[in-house]
Amino acid sequence: MRISAELLERAEQRVNPNLERELVIRGLGIPSIENMAAARDDFDAWDLSNNRIMRLENLPRVKRLKSLYCAGNIIESIDARNLSENASNITSLSLSHNNISSLLEMVSLGKACPKLEFLSLDGNPVTSK
Repeated sequence: MRISAELLERAEQRVNPNLERELVIRGLGIPSIENMAAARDDFDAWDLSNNRIMRLENLPRVKRLKSLYCAGNIIESIDARNLSENASNITSLSLSHNNISSLLEMVSLGKACPKLEFLSLDGNPVTSK
């Protein structure tokens, strides 16, 4: 399945336990982040957990987005430049149970997200380094 405007319209929208307005697109086998601009900048959080995303990239300009949940994917790398330019207000990022193995990815992430307060990496190869 791919992300489309129709999928985003049908996706669950809720207030999560952190009192954030959240868009839930989890468990659909989505291979990549695309067409998320159709969600506009209407959400504080996106839940893209339990899909098949290989690379954290291609985020549209979303200044409101504070939390990004991408646990349980197969993410190996992060486009830090994209995050820095388009989602620089992220304070919480969950990348648990992915395939991140490079410490360099973490250094780039730290520079890209200066407001980052919470980062979850458990279940990634990088945690053994």
